[in-house]
Amino acid sequence: MSALGSYLTERRKALAAKHSGYSIRSVAKRIGIHHSYLSKLERGENAPLTEERIHALARLLGEDPDLLMALSGKLSDRITGLIRSNPLLFLGSVEALEKQNASMPDAPALRKDLRKNELEELTRLLRDEIRERQVLESQLREQQRVQRTILENLQDVSVTLLDSQFRILWSNSPVTESPATFLDHHDLEKIEPARQNNPGESETGAFSTAWRAMKTRTVQNGTYRSPDGKHWLVRSAPVLDSHDNVTQIVHMQFEVTELMHAKQALEASEQRWKFALEGAQEAVWDYDVPSGRMQCSPSWYTMLGYKDGDLAPTITQWEALLHHDDRVPALNMLSAHFRGETDFYDFEYRLRCSDGSYKWIHSRGKLMEKSGIGTPMRIIGTNYDMSERKAAEEQILANEAFLENLLGSIEEGISVLAPDMTVRYANQTMTRWYAEEMPVVGRKCHQAFHRLGECCSRCPAVRTLRTGCNEFEILEIMSSTASRAIEFNAYPIKDAQSGLVTGVIVFVRDITSKRQIQQALTEIENKYHTIYEGAPIGMCTLDARGRFVSMNPSYARLYGYESSGKMMNAVRDASELFDSAEDWQRLRKMIQAQDEIFGFECRIRRADGSTIWTSRTIRVVRDARGELLHYDVFVEDIEARKALELLTGGPQ
Repeated sequence: MSALGSYLTERRKALAAKHSGYSIRSVAKRIGIHHSYLSKLERGENAPLTEERIHALARLLGEDPDLLMALSGKLSDRITGLIRSNPLLFLGSVEALEKQNASMPDAPALRKDLRKNELEELTRLLRDEIRERQVLESQLREQQRVQRTILENLQDVSVTLLDSQFRILWSNSPVTESPATFLDHHDLEKIEPARQNNPGESETGAFSTAWRAMKTRTVQNGTYRSPDGKHWLVRSAPVLDSHDNVTQIVHMQFEVTELMHAKQALEASEQRWKFALEGAQEAVWDYDVPSGRMQCSPSWYTMLGYKDGDLAPTITQWEALLHHDDRVPALNMLSAHFRGETDFYDFEYRLRCSDGSYKWIHSRGKLMEKSGIGTPMRIIGTNYDMSERKAAEEQILANEAFLENLLGSIEEGISVLAPDMTVRYANQTMTRWYAEEMPVVGRKCHQAFHRLGECCSRCPAVRTLRTGCNEFEILEIMSSTASRAIEFNAYPIKDAQSGLVTGVIVFVRDITSKRQIQQALTEIENKYHTIYEGAPIGMCTLDARGRFVSMNPSYARLYGYESSGKMMNAVRDASELFDSAEDWQRLRKMIQAQDEIFGFECRIRRADGSTIWTSRTIRVVRDARGELLHYDVFVEDIEARKALELLTGGPQ
């Protein structure tokens, strides 16, 4: 053993100089022995190792296991077989080596050192390459698993892929509203400015966000209420090419109430799965530690798709079936149980099936026998297939992650309340609004959000719990610095079977800014109306056809009418007011060509048939395509000035 110990000491110290993972404790732990045992071995003391431990050391140190077996005084079955098959060749090789060593005493040592350095460098390069390949393969598998999970679990979300012409390329569910039809029946040039003034309003169609995403080249979120009264969360994301042009649009629709039903269905499915699993037959295994052999029940093999006899009944075969990500943790857990650190061996890992796939197994066992010196001798345990439970857990986690990301991206505050008003969930917007009150989950709604000792008298959530219907309310919330106007929408969560209300979803929207803007607009409109009505100059607005939209009293009096209403009833369009048809035609051409007209002078015809000279200024309003919408006219009476010009012989 001294030869093996000295060789291991030299090899381990060489590796430890390059990597910290080759200390005595680390090496002993990784091969499943106590570090004091390895210390004795390196000091040359009697510390025999089993063949399995020698093989584990060889794999760890990157050495030939036959070499370590020989240094420990043992020969592997393979070497022994070679010697027995041709002993003369073996003796001749030994004699030749002895002669070569006698003639070149220093050459073997030099070749050994050179070979050792080459092997160490090759081992390091191979280990680095394997590690990099394992990392890349792990990342690829993780990416594929995530993509596969997303595609397989998008049952509660409607995903539609559109091209830049709003044609459907792919959809995971039937599309009830055609995007092209939506474009034909909605004037988005007018809808979008209106939405910017009222950002809290619902979308006018299911694909409004897709249109905005195409125009802005950014992700767009919104809410939509379908004709059947269902509420949807919609999100559209543009796919850009290298030139920042939109090539495709990913459009998602998510109904909130269906999510609640899906969650309840998953919970019921999980209960049925647990009941079925408790009645399933478990596979039994019996591991003889010193020999490394295992005895397994037939169901142990059939659980993985093998037949009895397809696999070697050894612990080495079990290790080979382990998923590479689970191999080290599973062996470490087994070693910890052998050392008495746990009452049971209880671990979940993946085993390779006969078709190459991996199946999740829950393995539970207990050490039943120890030797006189305390080393493990026999452990017995059971395996059961937990693939369905793992799949259900991954589906729940994927759905919860998707729901959390979806609800977290919404600007509205969303919370879920229990029947006793305890906050079960609050999205990122709510946690941002009430950061000073964190955590709010687990507290009563009125305490966490409003610092009140009891529920608000007008709380829509309380009414929803009582009526089982959607409720709406606008409340004024007072704080230490100001008051805010909050819009509340409460929706019941009902049990699918009994119909009882089991909770409430509350959507919260701060409409303080919206109210302030509306009040400011009202004040501006009132001021404008006062100025408009009391202005001494005649003012009116006409549409593109020359028909009156509005006029102030001064304009009606200028034309000899008692009021604006009487004049608008008596005059069909502005052409009737011009004394000369040529003046009207000339003015119409100027309006079509110019946005502003100053000092246009002409004679007008008043209600009593008389005519007077007027001067008018016109401001034209057009749409985005340059088409005439309407124009404002400001008219002054210049009869006195014209009379003075006649008397003086020229303009003043």
